[in-house]
Amino acid sequence: TCSLRGVQTAFGREQKISDQINARTGNVQALPFIMSAPVVSNMPGRGEREIFDNASFERPQNDVFSGEKSATKRTFPWYGSSTRVEPAQSSKGAPEGCLQRLKKDAWLFPLVYCEFWISAAFSLFQPFFPVLASSKGLEAWKYGFVFSAMKLSMFLGSLFGDKFMAATSPVTCYLLGQGGFFLFTIAFGCLYWAPGGNILLGLSIALVTIGGCTNTLYLVSMFAVFTTRFRKNTGYIVAFLEFLWGSGNMVGSAIGGALIDVWAFPLPFFVLGTVTILLFPVILKMGSKLNNVGGESASNECADLPHLNYNKFFRDPEFLAAMISLMLSWIMLGFNEPTLEPSLRDFNLTSTGTGEVFTAQFASYAVGGIIAGVMCAFDLELFYVVLGTSFSAMGYLLVGPAPFIRHTRKLWVVYISQVLMGLGMSAQFICGYCRGLKLVEIRGYPDNIRSSGFVSSSVFTFAVFGSMVAPPVAGYLVDTVGYRNATMAMFGLLVAWLPVLLVLWLKSLFFVHNSRKFIM
Repeated sequence: TCSLRGVQTAFGREQKISDQINARTGNVQALPFIMSAPVVSNMPGRGEREIFDNASFERPQNDVFSGEKSATKRTFPWYGSSTRVEPAQSSKGAPEGCLQRLKKDAWLFPLVYCEFWISAAFSLFQPFFPVLASSKGLEAWKYGFVFSAMKLSMFLGSLFGDKFMAATSPVTCYLLGQGGFFLFTIAFGCLYWAPGGNILLGLSIALVTIGGCTNTLYLVSMFAVFTTRFRKNTGYIVAFLEFLWGSGNMVGSAIGGALIDVWAFPLPFFVLGTVTILLFPVILKMGSKLNNVGGESASNECADLPHLNYNKFFRDPEFLAAMISLMLSWIMLGFNEPTLEPSLRDFNLTSTGTGEVFTAQFASYAVGGIIAGVMCAFDLELFYVVLGTSFSAMGYLLVGPAPFIRHTRKLWVVYISQVLMGLGMSAQFICGYCRGLKLVEIRGYPDNIRSSGFVSSSVFTFAVFGSMVAPPVAGYLVDTVGYRNATMAMFGLLVAWLPVLLVLWLKSLFFVHNSRKFIM
């Protein structure tokens, strides 16, 4: 009798467990009687989906990056091993809405704020420093070296930017760049009280060395964080960042001219410099968000592939072509820095009027950035970079105007040329950047913050190198042959690069882009 009761009790426990399992949502068949008492562990919680095929279980786990749930196979030993995997919904049983996504990415808004105002502060350098330097007795070719020194320091910063970020953390690299740029902006405004001549030249070079290096650390970390967080929409996000840069430069040029007219050279540097640092404590507090932007998956990928050789991209013709294309946009900026403002003095413009000319360029850059982002999203970056380079060449044809155009220089034509240059520069930079990111993925490298950091560092290495060489060459050409003839050098350089871009575009139309993996 005792043995019979024991068997009945065991049978009751087995039946109870079987009934509980069959009562769960999603089961499509009853479980057979199990001869030995099973221990059911790690079962999915209420609301999680279970799919059976030959009686196998799935255990959904959170995807760190996307917030979605991805199904992972979990096989129990008393069933078969065949598993059918079906993607699961989020933990709430429904896709994320816009409000949830905004809340999840709210930590990015301080970075957007800083990018806009740092761009605005950076824009003060190009239109207003030549005026100060000329008033203190510096010739154009001499203060051209100040622009070159800034680009040289940015070049050095870009060389070790990704390595510094990997050795420390993204937030350390970001905050060091933001804080250093703030100190540079305030100190640069104080040059108003510096003696003239070579003393001003030496002080300016020393300050821009600090400002250029810290600004590049900021840029490398900021672009790496954004392109990693939005890795599936790199075209749109790079375009958005360049829109911030263009609109920030536009606002900075306008505000800078107005503030100088109110008082003097230092005022816009003091005002905008202070605005850039206001959210420093907020970003410091949320540092873990920046450091963990890639999630655990990115760290695991890097651990699995510790010996990735990214330097091989510098022998890849297509990657180099993308870098040279975006470098041309910064060569244009470097050419305009010491030459455009002096050429506008013939129109007797106020500081506000001078700022408005630069505002036209940066406004078109911001609008062009949106167009370039859409083009990249539809894989049309090679076509649009051809069109953008053509716009840039037309801009230099009109800004002088070219010596063979026998018309007096008109201010409205200068405005049109700045619009064309802005559209062209945005196309060259954004399309080149996005093409570089796509090539890294095509070549088989992991899509993580290490790859994004490499591309970001490479972009600013090439870009800064071009803008470093351009200012002294531009200043020398203007002093030697005049502004109208000097612009023909830029026109010729852009026209000479167009055939290369055309070949790459036609190749993409008629030949399928096969993946070439050269990781090892």
